[in-house]
Amino acid sequence: MIKRLWAAVEWATEALLILSIVAMTVMCLAQVGWRYLLGDPLIWSEEAARYLFVWVAYLSGWLAWKHRAHVAVDIVHYLGGPLVRKASEALVEAVVLIFCLYTFYTNLGLLRLTTGQPSATLGLPMVWVYAGYSVMALLIAGDIVVGRLSGGRLARDPVEEVQAS
Repeated sequence: MIKRLWAAVEWATEALLILSIVAMTVMCLAQVGWRYLLGDPLIWSEEAARYLFVWVAYLSGWLAWKHRAHVAVDIVHYLGGPLVRKASEALVEAVVLIFCLYTFYTNLGLLRLTTGQPSATLGLPMVWVYAGYSVMALLIAGDIVVGRLSGGRLARDPVEEVQAS
């Protein structure tokens, strides 16, 4: 049950990531088109694209964690045999989980501070921009917890990938 629920969360997050990249690309193209073809730049598109980029960066950080594609996570696999690999995976996950939960907690102060602060052009509450980090931290923590509760996750093994190719 928890794996199915988590799979739905992952699917929705990946869909949001794709839609954000598409929206950001369309906004940037519209900005260029309006500026050079019509001689009148869009005022809002640059700020909107920038804030979408912030969210894309955070959601991509979670996606890289999900696929264990971060360099620091990959390098641990080269330390030794399966026992060392399993122990190092558990250690990395524990450190990352503690870091994510701690920074999520500390980021709540920033979110409270920026609740009433509007962005310069759009008037968007800045809390929505800064919430991207908290979402990423919760997604990474959720990946670790759900993976452990469901009997461990199957992390991709870069050593076997290199040997297979």
